[in-house]
Amino acid sequence: MNIAQQAVRESPACTVFTVKVDGQVHRCALSQEALYMLSQRMDPCLDRIDAYILLKRRVAHAASACLRNGAALPPVLQACHVAAHVCCA
Repeated sequence: MNIAQQAVRESPACTVFTVKVDGQVHRCALSQEALYMLSQRMDPCLDRIDAYILLKRRVAHAASACLRNGAALPPVLQACHVAAHVCCA
């Protein structure tokens, strides 16, 4: 078990998304605050599946930004990691 998986297991308050970024599959754990930030301003008329797809796209975009900067994906994406990507996608 690597450090990221261990952090996810130790933090039951996070939500895990599996996303594909640049051809690689990543498991991205989000804190409750980050999940709330990404789900803000979603159209309330969306059905559950469309809302989930939009949320997953936003998580992938935030993960891509973390990876693009040359850093590794943090064990749990916090609000500070997703703050710049709240209004995206």
